[in-house]
Amino acid sequence: MSARRLSDKFGLSANPSFLDFSNSDGNSTLWPTNTTRTVDHEGHVNFMQHIDLDNATVMKWRSLAGKAVALELGMPEGPDYVFRDWPQGYRMYDHHKGPAANPRHDVYLFGSPRGRFRSINEFIPHAIWLMRDQTVNPGGCFCKYCTKKAQKEITASMSNILRSTPGGSQSPAPSRLREKLARSRDLARERRLRETKIYAAVTKAPKPLKPSPHVSKHPMLVERNSDLRAIHSATHMKLKRWFRYGELLWCELDPQIAGPNGPTSNIRFWPGLVEEVRLKNQVTPQVVPDANGVQISIHENGDNDSGATHSSFHSTPLPPSPWTVQQSTTYKMKLLGVSCTYIVADNQVLPYQAHIPPNDLIVALQEFPPAELNFSREKLSNFNPCSGDRAPPFADAVAPYAMAVQIGATLSGYWCLTDEWDFKYTVPRPLTHQPLPRPSQPQTTLQSVIEAAALNNSINLTHKPNSNAFYRNVSSVVPNMPQPEVQAVVNNILGQPAQEQVNTQVRFQGLWWGAERIWTDEFVRLKNILPPSGPGKSARDTWIAQGRDPAELGAGSRGVFMRLDGLFVVDALQPDGGTRKECRASGMLYELADEDWEEVNASSGGATPAPIASSSLSGPVPVNGNAQAGPSSFPSQSAQPIPGPSNTTPATSSAGLPLPPREILSPTPYILPQAPEGYRFRAILPEGHESVISLSLISGRYYPRVLSHPLLDHTLRQALSNSPERGGLMEYNNLWALEGLAAGFYNSVDPTIYKTTRVKMVEDADKEAAAQLEQHRSERLKDEMEEQMVLDDVDEIVDDGSMDIDKPVLR
Repeated sequence: MSARRLSDKFGLSANPSFLDFSNSDGNSTLWPTNTTRTVDHEGHVNFMQHIDLDNATVMKWRSLAGKAVALELGMPEGPDYVFRDWPQGYRMYDHHKGPAANPRHDVYLFGSPRGRFRSINEFIPHAIWLMRDQTVNPGGCFCKYCTKKAQKEITASMSNILRSTPGGSQSPAPSRLREKLARSRDLARERRLRETKIYAAVTKAPKPLKPSPHVSKHPMLVERNSDLRAIHSATHMKLKRWFRYGELLWCELDPQIAGPNGPTSNIRFWPGLVEEVRLKNQVTPQVVPDANGVQISIHENGDNDSGATHSSFHSTPLPPSPWTVQQSTTYKMKLLGVSCTYIVADNQVLPYQAHIPPNDLIVALQEFPPAELNFSREKLSNFNPCSGDRAPPFADAVAPYAMAVQIGATLSGYWCLTDEWDFKYTVPRPLTHQPLPRPSQPQTTLQSVIEAAALNNSINLTHKPNSNAFYRNVSSVVPNMPQPEVQAVVNNILGQPAQEQVNTQVRFQGLWWGAERIWTDEFVRLKNILPPSGPGKSARDTWIAQGRDPAELGAGSRGVFMRLDGLFVVDALQPDGGTRKECRASGMLYELADEDWEEVNASSGGATPAPIASSSLSGPVPVNGNAQAGPSSFPSQSAQPIPGPSNTTPATSSAGLPLPPREILSPTPYILPQAPEGYRFRAILPEGHESVISLSLISGRYYPRVLSHPLLDHTLRQALSNSPERGGLMEYNNLWALEGLAAGFYNSVDPTIYKTTRVKMVEDADKEAAAQLEQHRSERLKDEMEEQMVLDDVDEIVDDGSMDIDKPVLR
């Protein structure tokens, strides 16, 4: 452990802005008592010396802590914030230990009943809590001594504050410190608020460096590998293990909580977080008929107990096993809004996106008297929705259920990146070629756009040194768009080009996306990028036989998927010439094609392929007042109405290029997930290319064959029996979208607020939901009081006879 030397080179600015602690948990009885310098028989000392406020080390702590607190509390920029004094009951000491002539110096801040602070980064979270929490409740403090967590974890969760205030190095000059704090403040705002712009591009995938056999590769998280194998691998389990630790799910209650307006108002599902995932093995004996036709187990029949030893090389087949082992998954759930856990089987939980509380239940909650609502923590913690064979009354469940639903809705609006790592890659050398002539007429088919993307991204113009225009040859959504505007959009999407041939990029292994845990290497659903394939032969024949237009069929009515190969941060260029950090996702795009759909290359002289559905990148992408998509992107015209304005024109393309290959070998160790019944996955980008998109285009996870879940049987029967006058199957597009049978925007996770950790997401969602429900309750009570005053006024008027009316009319 290195000594924390006293600084003698730090000074305050000429006009500091002093901050004062209004609260304190300090206690002077916790100060050290060994304050007398005594030299022992070995010539060593071991004592504590009080350090005054004007000492350089103390001033450094007060200054850096003041700036960090001001940054966290959003105080105006400009002033040089410094704490005037320690919190009441606090005092700093210098620990002298070692040889008397040259002792070791360690500084400690004493006074807190939970521990002594050894560094500025340890003290800053505690100082923020003292300045923010007027109740001085230690449950709201995030320092290492109040949370019992490692300082490394706390520093990572408060990186926007603590990384800008190092505890051991010499403080920079005031002007440099202000610039650094300003940059940190800007980055913090950018992490919390994401733009709603939608961007996408197609580019060549970077080539990872081949490491030396003596260098270990970056390890994959065990949790990530386990979750991905559960989704991608074949299994004999009745239901796949779809769900992961920390995800938000709907748990089926048994028995249900009966509602006031019949079964449709029952509380059937309760939201909860996965605390633990367990594999359950159920062993049952196999039964066979005996000579009399009676069913007996193989074990009882004795066929498996002949006493013979069977070698694995013996030609005689082994007798059947007397047992059958059936595996399933159980989940330990932490129910939201209450203080209880619930062990459920895999057939008792649904994805959060697969269920919406029925309208009759929502009406029953809204009609419940607000005066009877009690959202106190004590009242909520005492309620148990699954206490036994008898369900609790609906009146007792209203407040806890409303709290649970509100926490879930708030949590679904948060997101964060996890598990950072360094990705080393090479930038392909640009080649020289002549610019391509622009076609006289814009092409409107997606195939022509993909052809253009394949050509434009496989050939680069000569890269000039010290030039930002590295991505020179791109296709634009507007044929006559000036090159500077095209380049500006390219730099915004793909970030500033790297100048070195070998580069390091910060990437992430996964992210929390609202209710869901998403890992790289898995399939995610995209919102509104439509694929190119048309309907299969059987579907076309059926529609033609019914006298309907096959153009209404095809993948245009289905979703598109991305194999999430990368999550990374780019320096996106801004209109003012600056840059900002933005997150991007990259990977191969796939569509759902009919199993009997045949891809025919027109250039090979084959038959004419089926009509190709147009594709789109729709949504507000404001650039100088016009909606524009990114370079090498798809045209913004669709056979399907898509939310959001889109006035872009089709992208240009070139003719005579080969079609994209039917199948692309995956660079991941996992096989493709199981496609919905009757469909297959088809890659829609050329080999060696990837799509780079904004995270705002991600709808959520792909759940293979989730529509086979027994809890969705009733909903599926309702959908199949729904009459065309009431919307038919399209009325349930939110359900079909989970398997990609409908466009992703019908069932989309749309988080907008960035949080540092999953724990922080849950804690903030709990606080925000409680505040929102209390406000809602107060407003309803106020409205009822005003209505009652109006009724009282009308009664008084009628009683006084001042109004000659037969029937009072209330408005």
